[in-house]
Amino acid sequence: MRTARASRRSPLAGLEPVAPGGDRVFLAELARIARVGRAAVACWRRRHPDFPDPVAGTDVHPQFDRRAVVAWLLAHDKIGVPTGPTIAALVLAGPGGAVQRFCLDDPWLALADDAAGEDCLSGWSTDEDADALAALAGGEFGASLRRLTAPGTDPLAVPGQVRVIDRFRSGSGGLRLTLAWPAGLRGTAASGPAGRVVRHGIAYAGPGEGCVCRRHDCGGVVPVSWCAEHGDAVGPVLEWHPGGGIRCTALLLGRLAGRGQ
Repeated sequence: MRTARASRRSPLAGLEPVAPGGDRVFLAELARIARVGRAAVACWRRRHPDFPDPVAGTDVHPQFDRRAVVAWLLAHDKIGVPTGPTIAALVLAGPGGAVQRFCLDDPWLALADDAAGEDCLSGWSTDEDADALAALAGGEFGASLRRLTAPGTDPLAVPGQVRVIDRFRSGSGGLRLTLAWPAGLRGTAASGPAGRVVRHGIAYAGPGEGCVCRRHDCGGVVPVSWCAEHGDAVGPVLEWHPGGGIRCTALLLGRLAGRGQ
């Protein structure tokens, strides 16, 4: 177990003291605690005879004792006890170039499987951070995610279109934010605290033996100014894609398929 910062919440927030009236929760909040859909919680309730009985509400909208249902979720391995700090650190840049750093407690990152989908990141935030983050991402093209460091994934970056899609206030007073961006824009973050997406360029004319640029498995290159084929003097036409993202992976798989591997 760990001590959470003030105004930060963990999946086990239901075991902590809550505001008056916050000791009862609906199925929707149980679903958010367990990171599943409301239908899954309703299914558990039908299938498990030891699921806690409602303490208030109606047949259509039952309310449950928060501590009882969180204890049940723990006992049935529906949620886990944090074993260390679980914080996502974000560096975001707004359309005007303003850069700010944020932290989301108990982050949940869901990455899409194809470029047509969306990636989502949710976590508990303070009201001040939530307002500042929403202001950065509130422009027509959203914000750029310079660097995201979250448990279970390598640092990633997104060149734009990051936006806030949900602000959820729990019964205990915690504020949970959800961010989203097009999965096709996701890429690997460059080294260093400031981040920025690593970009790979695909030259319309393939690199020859004289190319001294750094080459990548996906077929992309990162030009250097002195390269005879892709340097500043040549001004090559390149099609850019985020390095390490879905597009990069698709290009690599296409190359391997072309080789019959």
